[in-house]
Amino acid sequence: MTDRTATAPDIVTGAGTDDACCLFQRALGERFKDLPRSVRDLHTVKGESGWQGRARVTRGKSRIGALICRLVGFPEEAEDIPVSVTIERRGDMELWRRDFGGKMFASVLCLRNGEERGHITERFGAMAFDIDLQLADDRLQFPVARGRILGVSLPRALLPVSEAGEFEMDGRFHFDVQVSLPGIGMLVRYQGHLNPVRSDD
Repeated sequence: MTDRTATAPDIVTGAGTDDACCLFQRALGERFKDLPRSVRDLHTVKGESGWQGRARVTRGKSRIGALICRLVGFPEEAEDIPVSVTIERRGDMELWRRDFGGKMFASVLCLRNGEERGHITERFGAMAFDIDLQLADDRLQFPVARGRILGVSLPRALLPVSEAGEFEMDGRFHFDVQVSLPGIGMLVRYQGHLNPVRSDD
């Protein structure tokens, strides 16, 4: 999605935010310290942080899938493109802006129902998905548990399948995200690495 999916009315600053803990620290609790160092660093957001690197994007072959990708704003297929991610903390929420070779989409992340450990909600405009965070084999995984459009729950037959993982390789943050739909197959897969943007870069 473009930034229009995460405009100011979408983000409410929480007066009761615990400034000592970032979103993923609150979500994962004691498990946060078990994340690989680079993954932990990316999710330690006190104000605003930037990351940049390279990515490979693969699209599915379905025409319906291509239309869905276009509506959501997923990047076009590319073998090697620059990617940047900006994460901005706003109260109890985080605004993620992603730029794949000039193709931008954004989402808002928060704790599900405000206080549930291990569970976050990611919102793309009118679409919201509940994610049950898992840490396995030194990877942080993001399986989708439930979804809603305009507040209406999606039946499981229409629920996206997210095979998304964040991990460390050679001391560097890596991501591998594949999104599929039942009956349609893979929509998009993007893989790559990110490095922190230093203040003097």
